Amino acid sequence: MKVQCPKCLISFTIPDEKVPEGKTLRIACPKCRVPIEVSAGPLEVENHDVGGISDFPEMDGGSASIDVVEEGVKTALLCVSNKKLAEGLAPLLMGLDFWVVHAARAGFALGKLHHNTYDLIILEENFDAAKSADNLVLHHVQLLPMHVRRRFYLCLLSESMPTLDAMLAFRMGANMILNVRDLEKAKIIFARSMKEYKTFYGFFNAELNRKQA
Repeated sequence: MKVQCPKCLISFTIPDEKVPEGKTLRIACPKCRVPIEVSAGPLEVENHDVGGISDFPEMDGGSASIDVVEEGVKTALLCVSNKKLAEGLAPLLMGLDFWVVHAARAGFALGKLHHNTYDLIILEENFDAAKSADNLVLHHVQLLPMHVRRRFYLCLLSESMPTLDAMLAFRMGANMILNVRDLEKAKIIFARSMKEYKTFYGFFNAELNRKQA
């Protein structure tokens, strides 16, 4: 199915099987991020005037959880219940050329993770829970097979743990800890730490592929 964004007019294609008959698929324009609703049958798109980040009515999985993003675009999933905190982080990530999806609830975040792969996941320590022990998204990440877990970089937002504490990050199953008091330094920290991560696993994957050849 061919879709055209009503705002920037870019055209892109969605596999027909991704649009269930009789249902509406909510996607974000891969260029300008405007939400678009697509239905099976004659092309119908509806423009919702939303800026910045992809922020659809939250649904627990299903076709609405599928992101349509141009190849090569870096993607980030922002699992933050605090709206003010999310509004501060989203522009920062977009400044680092990330396409950002915001999840305010665990069910929506898990649906997104089931259907999509992200380069970066930023997760509140107590996301949609009273304490980290009840953080369903964190539990999900911790139980992933290692070959799946290596596909993304996980930053854990904390109000108590210190920024860049490598040992605590390891114990929590994260790549990095960022204390919310250090948000003004976040852009520099993300750029440096993710570059190091990409370089390390670039060598690791190259060596792994060499040995398997």
